[in-house]
Order: sequence, then C-alpha cells, then structure tokens
Amino acid sequence: MGVDGSKQSRAALRWACADARATGSTVVAVAVWHLYPLAPPERVGASPWWFTADPEEATRAFLAEVVDEVAGDFPDVVVEQRVLSGHAAEQLISLSAVADLVVLGATGSGGFAGMSLGSTSRAVVEHALSTVVLAR
Repeated sequence: MGVDGSKQSRAALRWACADARATGSTVVAVAVWHLYPLAPPERVGASPWWFTADPEEATRAFLAEVVDEVAGDFPDVVVEQRVLSGHAAEQLISLSAVADLVVLGATGSGGFAGMSLGSTSRAVVEHALSTVVLAR
C-alpha cells in the first residue's frame, strides 16, 4: 500500500483497510522518500534552504499522520508502517514480490485515457508481481 499523502492515496489506504478487515489481512503502508542530487555531498546541510529535518524522519512522521487519520476508522486492522528510501515505483514493485496485493491511489490528471495514471502507478501496474488495485 503506497502512501504519498494525496486524497487518492488516502482512498487507497481506506480501501486496503476495509479489504484487510474482511480478509483478516495486515496492511503494510509504505512511504518512499528520495533526494535528488541537487548539491554535492559536502554542501548538504550547509545552507539554510536545504532540509531542516532528516528526510527519513520527516517521511516517518508524515506516514504516521496519514495512517492515524485513515486507519482510526478501522481499529481492528493491523497497519504496519514502512519508510523506504529510493524510487517509489521500484520499491513498490520490489515489495510486490512478497505481497498478496498492492493498493495505490491513481493520481494522474491527464485529459485522456493514456494519461489517467501517474508515472508511479503506471510503472507498478506494468511491472508488479502481484495484483494491483488502483483507487480514485
């Protein structure tokens, strides 16, 4: 279950929790952070415009907030939280090898069918090793 904070990912988490309640499954909510190399390593943290918090810790706090908001409606469902570093699609595809189901929010905003999925959703749908559910 990929969580990016969008309304679609919240809908996906809600769907995953309802499904887990019905099947007795556990939900693994995953948030992935990634830093693009905008500055050489020796400059990271040296400028006030750089990150004011550790990106992994910030992502962990963000994920906990989203899970608390949605999963509170499903007190009988176990929701594990996992924060990973890297490219979101690659991490979710990798996790699909051990998941029964991958649930994502479809966040694409294109004006026609070919653009109705975001790049992460499209990559996961095309390459996942398990069933993928897209929620809007």
